[in-house]
Amino acid sequence: MRRGWWPAAVLCLLLWGCGSDSPPRWNVLFLMVDTLRADHLSSYGYPRPTSPALDRFANSAVFFDNAFSQAGCTFPSVNSMLTSRYPHRFLFQPRRDWSIPEETPSMAEILASHGYSTFAVSASSVVRKTPTVHNKVGGYDRGFAIFDEHCLDGDADCVNDTAMAILNELDGADRPFFGYLHYVDPHQPYQPPEEFARSFSSDSTGDGQAVKPFIRRGEIAPIEEMIYHQGPDLALKSHDIQHLIALYDDEIAYFDQQLAALLDELDRRGLSERTLMVIASDHGEAFLEHGDIHHCRDLVHSTVLHTPLMLRIPGLDAVRSAELAQNLDILPTVLDYLAIDEREFEFDGKSLRRSIEDRGRVNRHAFSSQGVMRTVVDNRYRLTLNLESGAVQLFDHREDPMEAFDLASQHPQTVQALRSTLRDWIVRYEGKDSSQRSVRRAREVREQLRALGYL
Repeated sequence: MRRGWWPAAVLCLLLWGCGSDSPPRWNVLFLMVDTLRADHLSSYGYPRPTSPALDRFANSAVFFDNAFSQAGCTFPSVNSMLTSRYPHRFLFQPRRDWSIPEETPSMAEILASHGYSTFAVSASSVVRKTPTVHNKVGGYDRGFAIFDEHCLDGDADCVNDTAMAILNELDGADRPFFGYLHYVDPHQPYQPPEEFARSFSSDSTGDGQAVKPFIRRGEIAPIEEMIYHQGPDLALKSHDIQHLIALYDDEIAYFDQQLAALLDELDRRGLSERTLMVIASDHGEAFLEHGDIHHCRDLVHSTVLHTPLMLRIPGLDAVRSAELAQNLDILPTVLDYLAIDEREFEFDGKSLRRSIEDRGRVNRHAFSSQGVMRTVVDNRYRLTLNLESGAVQLFDHREDPMEAFDLASQHPQTVQALRSTLRDWIVRYEGKDSSQRSVRRAREVREQLRALGYL
């Protein structure tokens, strides 16, 4: 809902000189928080107070209760997010290239072509300009005038400080900026900085039970070895997993503290009221809810795909929307609010403006894929399909948010309808007779990830 014509119009005239022929010249700041589960944030109902700064931000922003990532792995989730294209478009490039193909316009390229100064600060070992052990090619810098990657695997304060230094360089430029900040808190290993007070993990073993040393270090590789590679039985106890979760929550709390510092600095510089801000995540994290740990495997449950999405748009009041949103809707939404015609790009996603301002439905379904798994979500149910085995499961994500109870046998008509919807989506975006080819390619990607040490 808008604040009303007069305040929005006056703000526009004072800050940007808007007129009938002048689009808003807002800055755009995109905060991508790697591995952030929506259901571990207070604003999404989590009982631990992990995210007071995010909660305050949500109270002044457009907040989507039901936003979903299109993949459960940084690649190709980030590619999908920055281009509004479904993940399969980025698989199987030459030389195992993970970057955005040249023929696919990205957010940075589009905004640069409209006069924006563009920069990125990435702590990710995947979203890189130059190669790393996890990304052998690099190549994510296209469209960015500055792509700083020296915070590799570093903490959020490094990303913040670098971004502020870049803004110092841009100060006085007669151009709006687009900044992409990629944080890796709370990606594993779950290790908040030593100086950060660990509110949750410090007392997670208050019952006196000792946790295993690798658990205390926030490492999950031994668990992955046990589950997926026939490693030794670790005799894990519930308090071991609870301690991992507590460390993960401490990582969220640390990022939240740094978000507060960033927002304060933007206020101090007078940028908040003329900056469109996006906070999103590429995927969540699994903690054995369905027998799996980590992410990137063939995981399509809400633990991995239900991600936070918040947009603070100058001139708009806070809105909380229960309508479905997809990460690939972010780019068309941003362009819509900047008065840049998104229709020419033929995005896979849609602008969420109607959901935001008129409470109208933009998406009847959200779709995601990972490995051999495909999934479709509506406002109540999630259907998962294993392309390899043909097995389907149905979950009521509204009443059963952990998706613990398979209802496929109880609701055959719902299964049939959602399976038909999912099949149509697969055919449209992956091609006819795509199942065998998709399974083969999924296995190839799995081997790539394993070879790179990502699985």
